[in-house]
Amino acid sequence: MPLHSILNEKLNEGIDPRPLPKMTLRDAKLPPVPGKAHTVIGMRRVGKTVYLRQLQADRRKTLSAERSVFISFDDDRLADLNLDQLGLMLEEYYRRYPELRGRETVHWFFDEIQNVSGWERFVRRVLDTEKVEIVVSESSARMLSREVHTSLRGRGMYCGRCSRSTALA
Repeated sequence: MPLHSILNEKLNEGIDPRPLPKMTLRDAKLPPVPGKAHTVIGMRRVGKTVYLRQLQADRRKTLSAERSVFISFDDDRLADLNLDQLGLMLEEYYRRYPELRGRETVHWFFDEIQNVSGWERFVRRVLDTEKVEIVVSESSARMLSREVHTSLRGRGMYCGRCSRSTALA
């Protein structure tokens, strides 16, 4: 099965070190916690994507662009995406950068990943088998912070909820 063409396009865009638009600086910090995925949860339009982009930009100050990858799943063309495609995306990435696998930490930023059914299994597997740091954002009203811990089975790190009042303050 080939990699979904739009996901391949997203992978190319996520590695591309193009300049980011001017954004409101978010002051929250994510402490490094090996083996854990950071989860940013909140309502739509409160700045989660901006925050993930800022984290990516911070990482790129000290890392090569290909070690900090941003993928947005908030795209109607990815509505049919299945879990196997996430694995294919990871394999495509390491096909392009085989020297990184197992040697260098790769920072993945998955925006609105709740749009892919079963994403938690993928994140757990990648945390367990690859040298990575993962930050995910989600806007799902049905996914409460306590459910993230359950779905990631101890591999999630909850650092606070984005709300409209705190995002716009």
